[in-house]
Amino acid sequence: MKAKPSLEQALCIVALLGIQDRTIPLHSRLVAERLGISTSYLKKIVQKLSGAEIVKTTAGRDGGIVLTRDPHEITLLDVFDAIEGASPFVKNTGLVKKVFSFDQKEAFMATYALKDLKDTQPVANVLAVFGHAEELFRQQLATLNIRDILPTTENQPLELDWTKWLTAQRPTE
Repeated sequence: MKAKPSLEQALCIVALLGIQDRTIPLHSRLVAERLGISTSYLKKIVQKLSGAEIVKTTAGRDGGIVLTRDPHEITLLDVFDAIEGASPFVKNTGLVKKVFSFDQKEAFMATYALKDLKDTQPVANVLAVFGHAEELFRQQLATLNIRDILPTTENQPLELDWTKWLTAQRPTE
């Protein structure tokens, strides 16, 4: 499995918003600049996060992006599924059964003088290994929430308005 680059960007967006005071939307332009991506690309990522009800956008001069839930209610699996989708990594298409399930098993065994034949189980077991690995991967992502990965101050979650910092850090033209 290879994750899309937008997964890392989505995690950064959600982390930025996890620190952002949720009463103050963070302007999309500032987020895009901080990530070093175009606002149109940011919009595509935000649409996926919005579709998963992780973020919402508000329009207007003071508009921007905010989290829809508290960061401790958003897991890494939520973000992963929003960007990558919830489809299985390896899909059983029935090809193993087609290739290794011999319709004429007795004739096949006689042709090669086989005493016994376990036809599909070993290959099917490999697919099960992939399925189990994916299950463990998803379980691990579900154990961590956004709050777990955010910076703290005096053992409290950091909450501030990024606007002041991001505006001051903008590259001069």
